[in-house]
Amino acid sequence: MAACLLDRRRHPAKARRRHKKQRGVKPFCFFLLVPSICGRTPRINIKTVIGAIMILRRVIKHFRNQEWTAIFLDFLIVVVGVFVGLQVQNWNERRGDREEYNRALDRLDVEINTNLAMLDTFDPQVIKSLQIVGNAFDVLQSCIDSKENRKTIEDNFDYLQFTFGLHLQRNALKDLTENPTLLAQQSITERKRFAEMLFNFDFLQQESDFLENQPHKNILADISIISVGAMKKFSAQYYGYEYSNSGRRMFLNVPIDEACQNNQLIKNFYLWEALQSEFPDLSKKLRHELEKTKVLLETRK
Repeated sequence: MAACLLDRRRHPAKARRRHKKQRGVKPFCFFLLVPSICGRTPRINIKTVIGAIMILRRVIKHFRNQEWTAIFLDFLIVVVGVFVGLQVQNWNERRGDREEYNRALDRLDVEINTNLAMLDTFDPQVIKSLQIVGNAFDVLQSCIDSKENRKTIEDNFDYLQFTFGLHLQRNALKDLTENPTLLAQQSITERKRFAEMLFNFDFLQQESDFLENQPHKNILADISIISVGAMKKFSAQYYGYEYSNSGRRMFLNVPIDEACQNNQLIKNFYLWEALQSEFPDLSKKLRHELEKTKVLLETRK
């Protein structure tokens, strides 16, 4: 402080210029010194400290001189500065939350398009498999023994050990229904649609898991009229991907006119066909949910 006073005595013009320059930043220095107001940790430098000291000195001087108008103006500057700082902070937060919500909706739109594409691939595969197994089931129930009919039935043993299932993406949807910041940005219509979509997804997923897993409880190799032979490769399309596997070939060890009387084999065919035939309708319900939400997103844009 003594050095500062000495500097003013020796260089009065320089001190006045410095004092004038420092006065220009003092209205902003108060809330730079109060991080809780602005919601951030400021970078404190010498100009900030000097500006705060100058405000304090001015207020003390005004009190001593009983300059109430000047005191009121200084107080008003501080209050207005704090109010403007808070409003700017709130505006920035609202803008940031809105931008994050728009990005979340974009992610949901991408997710919906991905799921629709998966269903477009899934539906034809299920229908094709149902036709193949249904044809083999009809051949078995005809009880006509021939080399061609035996091949048709035995080739379908691979299908009876393979089941379809629906597994759609839902990460973006769960984020929109669980994130408090995103929930606060949603309209009543949006919140209701997203909640309904997630509820229906969860319900239909349980049904899909049952349809996928139930046929595996009946093991084809346990049927006495089926024998196990040499190794062979099996391949199938699933969600657009080619899956291949190696396993033992299974074949009938009795004529077809005897195999068609075996209730265990007939039940295996029936159970697979009855459960897997539910998937086209299940896929239709899921597609309806996806398209309904997609319409909402497009309308909002």
